[in-house]
Amino acid sequence: MIDNLLLGLSVALQWEQLLFMLIGTAGGMWVGVIPGLGPITAMALLIPFTFNMDPLSALLMLASISAAANCSGSFTSILLNVPGESTSAATCFDGYPMSRQGRARVAIGLSIGASLFGAIAGMLVVMALTQPLLEVAKAFSPAEFFALAMLGLAVVAVLSRDAPLKGIIMAALGLCVSFIGVDSVMGEARFSFGVLELQSGIGLVPVTVGLFAVSEIIGWIVTRERVSQIGALTGSVLAGVVDTFRYPVALLRSTGLGIVIGITPGVGAVAASFLAYAVEKRSSRTPERFGQGAPEGVIAPEAANNSAVCASLVPALTLGIPGGATSALLLVALTIHGLRPGTMLFTSQPDLIWGFFVGLMIGALMFAAMGLLMTNLFAKVTLVRAEILAPVFLVISFAGVYAQDQRLFDVYLAVAFGIFGYFARRHGYPVVPLVIGLVLGTLAETSFHQGLTIAGGDLFAMLTRPVTALLLGAAVLLLGWTLLGDLLRKKA
Repeated sequence: MIDNLLLGLSVALQWEQLLFMLIGTAGGMWVGVIPGLGPITAMALLIPFTFNMDPLSALLMLASISAAANCSGSFTSILLNVPGESTSAATCFDGYPMSRQGRARVAIGLSIGASLFGAIAGMLVVMALTQPLLEVAKAFSPAEFFALAMLGLAVVAVLSRDAPLKGIIMAALGLCVSFIGVDSVMGEARFSFGVLELQSGIGLVPVTVGLFAVSEIIGWIVTRERVSQIGALTGSVLAGVVDTFRYPVALLRSTGLGIVIGITPGVGAVAASFLAYAVEKRSSRTPERFGQGAPEGVIAPEAANNSAVCASLVPALTLGIPGGATSALLLVALTIHGLRPGTMLFTSQPDLIWGFFVGLMIGALMFAAMGLLMTNLFAKVTLVRAEILAPVFLVISFAGVYAQDQRLFDVYLAVAFGIFGYFARRHGYPVVPLVIGLVLGTLAETSFHQGLTIAGGDLFAMLTRPVTALLLGAAVLLLGWTLLGDLLRKKA
């Protein structure tokens, strides 16, 4: 591995590669803070401009855009409760309460530290354990994916410990939302009620922007208060970065979870961030701190989604199976330059592969440096009066939603979910389970159909596979234990 690292360093530290990484990192940072725009659009627009570049420069620039946007998406999640990226939605849960307490700079520091650690540790583990990790990923069939999704939905009850039944209701609503549109297996439109725009389904961007951003902006308008309730900023971004490493268990556990999920095609960094948050809350001795500004609530999703993005390169480069949308676009760029993913790529182009891996770690360091320089400027937005801030960010949020698929209907959906989210919160219904249900609903449904087909239509055979049965059993026990505890607590 040391030889591969040295080879990668010798290639990635050339000034041309550093220049393209710097351009990609700077562009990705600004793309990430615009809700709904995201790295996918930016990468897709830039691919034609990479035709005349050498393959490594092209891959590094595109990957730097993706990595920086993935990291900087947490900035608006923390400052304004507006997820810049869907992968940063879980960061809202504790990042935004920290901003409300005047600790925006500390929260961003935690995000930068966790992102940096997750990206570098994830890439080092991927470089060292590519083959073993691939064997783990290949052991998961659709039946295991279905059970994993069910376990994730069961965690909703734990996330909603104060009102588990309300959490389950919201998760079920999220599942229902995920079913809207054309069935990915049967190819039939359902629950669209004759509305043409609903046949393509309801995306994650209008839902998350509506539930978190629009509902929060409605709250600003009603209360007319600043984001920072104390009217000042406390702490520093550097203190936040240092604080990240005071929670080594959360950092390592979330990074490991992100790596495992990242190498599993089709699950993605969004699921990794939500599951990491859920696991961290469940493992905490003081789960009541989560949602109130717990540092681990920022560290867990950021470390997980960044390590998952890095780990998704394993199936993409070795098997040609993209672990997510960004890795799919990187495969497109690779193919355009006449290269084919697979084991031969590692033997015939070692300088390209290892230079790319090392370049991603250098890009993570570049982003951390830029983030440290820009945080004070970003954090001041929490001191602006609500009557100024609300209309500006309402327009930005709607522009981001529209930019995702250029559909005005998505803006209407964001407004609808924003109003719904505002009243749901007022009546004690958590909105997080709805998002989790939406994220895991498609995975659960598709995996169930595929697993049943592989089992020849025998549901019992599908559900009694060892790993599947273990995951489903854990989901049932977790759900039953939480509901029983809630019942006993009410009786007491």
